[in-house]
Amino acid sequence: MSTLIHGFEIISKNPLSEFNAVGIYARHKKTGLELYHIFNDDDENLFSYNFMTSSPNSTGVAHIIEHTVLCGSKNYPLKDPFMVLAKQSVNTFLNAMTYPDKTVYPASSLVEADYFNLMSVYGDAVFFPNLDEWAFKQEGHRFELDENGKMSVQGVVLNEMRANYSDFDGVMYDWAAASICQGSIYAKDSGGSPLEIPDLTYEEYKAFHKKYYHPVNCRIFLMGNIPTEKQMKFLEEKFLSKFEAAEKPPFVPPIEPYAEPRFFSVPAPAGGPASAGDTASAEEMTKDSVMLNWLLPETSDTEKLMQAYLIGEVLIGHSGAYLNKVLLESGIGEDLYPYNGIGKSLRNITLTIGMKGIKKETHEDFKKLILNALEELVKKGIDPKEIETAVHSIDFSNREIRRNYGPFGINLMERAMAGWTYGVSPEKTLQYTPVFEKVKKDLASDKRYIEKLIEKYLLKNKHHALVRVYPDADFCKRLDESLEKRAENFNAGLTDEDRRAMLKD
Repeated sequence: MSTLIHGFEIISKNPLSEFNAVGIYARHKKTGLELYHIFNDDDENLFSYNFMTSSPNSTGVAHIIEHTVLCGSKNYPLKDPFMVLAKQSVNTFLNAMTYPDKTVYPASSLVEADYFNLMSVYGDAVFFPNLDEWAFKQEGHRFELDENGKMSVQGVVLNEMRANYSDFDGVMYDWAAASICQGSIYAKDSGGSPLEIPDLTYEEYKAFHKKYYHPVNCRIFLMGNIPTEKQMKFLEEKFLSKFEAAEKPPFVPPIEPYAEPRFFSVPAPAGGPASAGDTASAEEMTKDSVMLNWLLPETSDTEKLMQAYLIGEVLIGHSGAYLNKVLLESGIGEDLYPYNGIGKSLRNITLTIGMKGIKKETHEDFKKLILNALEELVKKGIDPKEIETAVHSIDFSNREIRRNYGPFGINLMERAMAGWTYGVSPEKTLQYTPVFEKVKKDLASDKRYIEKLIEKYLLKNKHHALVRVYPDADFCKRLDESLEKRAENFNAGLTDEDRRAMLKD
């Protein structure tokens, strides 16, 4: 019988030589909450409350929950405690992010007292939010009547996503995943489609929080030098002792493999983002963007992730990489798609290769060009110098401790969640260097190692999709007209008394 530490049982405690740390993995016995601590000598401590959030539609419910839990909670009944923290805390990071299948709430600080205050406010927000109807209307969607009697649909998340849907690259980015994830939640927009966000009801919104924001579905990631036991005691006393056991929501199911490759032709707004006031020229309207997207193995298989990085680095990792040169020298398009590369934010690894400024009706030529180039590369073999460059690049990236948009702990949290979200131990996906050392050994023993990977993961893989994204001058106009029509229909069903109450509200 295991000894409980503040209600937690230790699953494992292992050295993490890559980070000069110890990894402590624990589970809260009563509630099922899991905790993983990279315990090291870093005095910049980081925590993140992470929840698997699986939405079957594009109403943006997970995104709206992310916004509204930070609009006041049981013990912090302020209208916007997040903004108060941002102004008064000495935090080094403070944010919340909605991913396609999870929502995370990370924060960090160099001051222990501030750190525990952040943990308290965030924990209260996710576990005991007020979820008032005004917050749902403010952050999600609402019908709003102005002084002139004009009805419109408003909301912070709604307007944020309207901006995303008014950007050509934003639509294209969404379709990189949607094209190879049909039949799964990843074909939906976790941020929310402006046309579907108004479908979300207040009752559905509250039910979503109840289903996914219980400790049984929470995975807490910690990093830093504050003792694990001290943090366990804090979590138990503040939050976990107030919960009973509950049923764990089912994991996001695997993506069903495609029997044959697919093709999608989708419109996107012409010109630049609507906020910039750009309009497309007549010449731009004759050109498309095209991308070829592959679904690769699951992100929880770190060895296969390292193999994918190796393929990506050789093919498109730098301006002189093989496929980049082939595409640019072909004259088929004007420039490379800026988001080309390996993706790991879904349950599966993805690879996207795209170009902008391609003449209409040449999308099939684009696909043939890539596949023929890959077949030629496999046939003739890869230059050993290119392989050496790719290996050095990945080695350096794996070992480098850097701040991107936050502390290095954010990178490690994302690595841990790559498997943890789907029931795999966080340690399995955390350490890249020892796994890449194995890949390097396999590479040294097989001179056609990468060629075989390209053949297996790309040339013989039927789970890929060609996507033609074409400029549509009326894209934003149709979207806005649809929302305006919805507001008009709502307005038509109101009495004068209803309208006066809305204005007062």
